Amino acid sequence: MSWSGLLQCTAVEKNGRTVISDCYYEGALKLTRPVYLHPSQPTIYLIHVGGGYVDGDRYKTEIMLQEGAHLIATTQSATKIYKTVKVPVQQYTSAYLDDQSVLEFFPDPVIAYEKAQFYQEMTVYMKESSTFIYGDIITPGWSESGELFRYDWIRSKLKIYYEDNLKLFDHLYLETSTGMTGIFQMEGYTHFGSLFVISPFMTQDLLQKFESMAARFPASVHLGWSIPMIPGLVIRVLAHETHAIETIFQMIHQFIREECFQEEPIFLRKY
Repeated sequence: MSWSGLLQCTAVEKNGRTVISDCYYEGALKLTRPVYLHPSQPTIYLIHVGGGYVDGDRYKTEIMLQEGAHLIATTQSATKIYKTVKVPVQQYTSAYLDDQSVLEFFPDPVIAYEKAQFYQEMTVYMKESSTFIYGDIITPGWSESGELFRYDWIRSKLKIYYEDNLKLFDHLYLETSTGMTGIFQMEGYTHFGSLFVISPFMTQDLLQKFESMAARFPASVHLGWSIPMIPGLVIRVLAHETHAIETIFQMIHQFIREECFQEEPIFLRKY
């Protein structure tokens, strides 16, 4: 099967420090050398060298964490989806988390421009003792008319296999022809964010602390959260700008790192 970009990497724990043991990429996807924003936890930046996704592009990324590995991943810039005339852009990401491994994955926002069609699917295979933290933001791109929501549609799926059983299946479908501003749609907001935290550390006591912290979130956003059938937390955010969602994600990310791992916060953005 032909891919516009293919990327694979494996993280392992050695002597109390996580390292990238194996890495392969081809096509439009690249990977930077790890940056240690934390002394033992590498941060990798996924790079798209083409500047944007266009008609018919297909991308595949695989991230593997062996036992005890702790990896932080983000992207170099936003995922820009341009006009798709015939075939939607497709992006597939898989993550494999072994025992007591931790993956913190915060890609930059998806920006969908006029006439864009985008399908993305993320599949996670994790153990009961592993931790998966993932933030996803979707924003409307600029259009010549100045109108918002000029893209055709965005479909985003997240599947989490927990000890080989499918325990969480999230399916977001935004289709502009049905109207995006009304009730049960964007309800007057323009930007949408989802944050997933699946971890054995997400106890009832921790969830109560989170609820108290949520009272400090900016009033300019509309936020809700739920508890899945496995230990974790799912947060949804509606806002009028990307920065507002990123600010909330940063607050939650800092809270999780401090409460679950007794670690200092890290700042992933490139500006």
